[in-house]
Amino acid sequence: MMKTHLFFTGEKRVGKSTLIQTLLNRHPCHVGGFRTVRTDTLYGNRYAIHLLKPFADIPTEKNLLFLCDGSRDQAVWDRFDQLGCAALEDTAGCDLILMDELGPNEVNSKKFQSAVLTALDGDIPILGVLQKADSPFLDQIAKHPKVRVVEVTRENRDLLSNMTFF
Repeated sequence: MMKTHLFFTGEKRVGKSTLIQTLLNRHPCHVGGFRTVRTDTLYGNRYAIHLLKPFADIPTEKNLLFLCDGSRDQAVWDRFDQLGCAALEDTAGCDLILMDELGPNEVNSKKFQSAVLTALDGDIPILGVLQKADSPFLDQIAKHPKVRVVEVTRENRDLLSNMTFF
């Protein structure tokens, strides 16, 4: 089976999302899916993670996934299910699905996990980021027959920015 989906992995803050942005700037296309954004201004200088549609949304209370305080509960997993599934359902007519990024916080978001795996089985190419973390969900993505995982390092990220993906 041909590998039609590309996921970057690597240490935190190595430039995975920046690499994706560079590739998208060089190869403009109609992008669906989601990106996660970390902010520190909306919640009293506490970091927060928001799930946004590519190039459209800005961080607000409506797209807040969780605060980076270590607590995860059913409300967080429900927000992944709601926001993530909605973003992945809205990909008709897209040339590419963005999944920036997936990690262990989705551990109990079964609807969202199912939506991600369904997208992997589909025909629209996916470009994404997998956090470097121990997670059965991330392992399942990495081992999918259509997925190629590339590790980004400080040494190779500039070279990778010249690659052709789609």
